[in-house]
Amino acid sequence: MEVPDDVVLYHVGRIGSHFVAMVVCPRMGIEPAATALANMRRSFPNIKHVLVVGIAGGMPCYGLDLQEQIVLGDIVVGVPQHGRGGVTHYEFGAWEGQKELTVKEHTLHPSAALLTAVNNLRSVHMQVAGSKIPRYLEELRRGLNERSRQAYEDPGAEYDHLFEDSYLHTDRGRFCPCLCDATRAKLRKSRSKRAERKSDQPHIHYDNIGSANAFVRSSANRNELHARHNIIYLEMEAAGVMSDYQGLVIRGVYDYADSHKNKKWQGYAAATAAAYAKEVLLLLPSGQRVSTEFMTSPQDQGFR
Repeated sequence: MEVPDDVVLYHVGRIGSHFVAMVVCPRMGIEPAATALANMRRSFPNIKHVLVVGIAGGMPCYGLDLQEQIVLGDIVVGVPQHGRGGVTHYEFGAWEGQKELTVKEHTLHPSAALLTAVNNLRSVHMQVAGSKIPRYLEELRRGLNERSRQAYEDPGAEYDHLFEDSYLHTDRGRFCPCLCDATRAKLRKSRSKRAERKSDQPHIHYDNIGSANAFVRSSANRNELHARHNIIYLEMEAAGVMSDYQGLVIRGVYDYADSHKNKKWQGYAAATAAAYAKEVLLLLPSGQRVSTEFMTSPQDQGFR
């Protein structure tokens, strides 16, 4: 959909009783995300809800004694935890002392309506019927041609490799299957019982998400950011949205924010995040104003 006096192309439709407008950021980064939202709010002045949906890297384990396990394809939702609002802009703050950056919190938390929908959805997922994500994933794939459909299938546990922190990917021009020694990685079955998943049944993790203008491709840096800021996911757009708007950040995990390079999980992670976003929207009460689903990252352009 083209909007007068706006160079951005929007995708519009409906999810349940909500009218939805979607935009893909032209570039990764906090500033492009902020600009995209500003343009969208000008073109759609009655926006009621903003969802930041996409993919990025997850902390493989967190929580008490690092018992909670994140695996590829899982979903992370940014909600207030540990005294923070759900998104931490960990490069925003003041340099103090010799090499110490004191992070100054400035992002907003999700709106009351979005947090209520999330809490209600968590209760729904505890019931026998559980999540509708498997159904929504299947519906998505049925609407695609055979070639495209493969990108949104669950790759399976045998393709989920968590490499040792000390084992580095040495050539950014090559993918892991052609370069890295798989014996230096743990599969889900050797990690923990909590790392096991049935096909198309990702787990959903509710905690703080870290946002900045730089990729994290280092398990050492990832671990340090988790230890300092209690963040379990690392991405590059949410802080640009949450600095001025009470949105909800929903991310699919496609890698472990380490040095290893494998795009096999990108499509599926984008699909699981979008399926969860649909569940949230269907629990939000509708009104006369327009609801907005907001796909941020250029990496997600294969899923619309």
